[in-house]
Amino acid sequence: MPLSQQHKTHMKNIKLIAFVTLVLMASLLGCKTAQQPQIVIQSPEIITQKEEVMVVSEHETPSDQGIVFFVGSLQEGLEKAKAENKLLFVDCYTTWCKPCKILKQFTFKDANLGDYMKDNYVSLAIDMETPAGIILAKRYGIEAYPTLLFLDKYGRVINHQVGGIGAEALLVKAEQTVRKKM
Repeated sequence: MPLSQQHKTHMKNIKLIAFVTLVLMASLLGCKTAQQPQIVIQSPEIITQKEEVMVVSEHETPSDQGIVFFVGSLQEGLEKAKAENKLLFVDCYTTWCKPCKILKQFTFKDANLGDYMKDNYVSLAIDMETPAGIILAKRYGIEAYPTLLFLDKYGRVINHQVGGIGAEALLVKAEQTVRKKM
């Protein structure tokens, strides 16, 4: 084979390896926008009614398995969490994000994770490209998806996760967050 043909074949292989590496990194780390996110820790003020935005969950998990997502506004979720003496878990996703889809398809359907979350959290799922999601992304400085937020009853970030995560690891993070608030 001529040297130029070998060079072309070698370059195609390098491009293929680079592409596969990028796809794998995106699925492991999450779908990112321009910069790495800087989660904003909220001040102690309760989110006011005028800041209320409606959140409609697209997650449809059977109530007997996995995380059950509350459908309502962030304010309603915070009120429910406060009334039930729970924390608020928020899945910040986009419809085009592959790791977001993997979370929905596998991680959030885990029965052990679902049981723990039902006992300790009110859970919301927010499409970050909706008007409500855009407002929340600005409020919390979210720039990569998925981002999972663990909030207290005032809407302050206690813990967060950027990028995909398995059910067992998410369960550990949720447990650590509950212990942190005690």
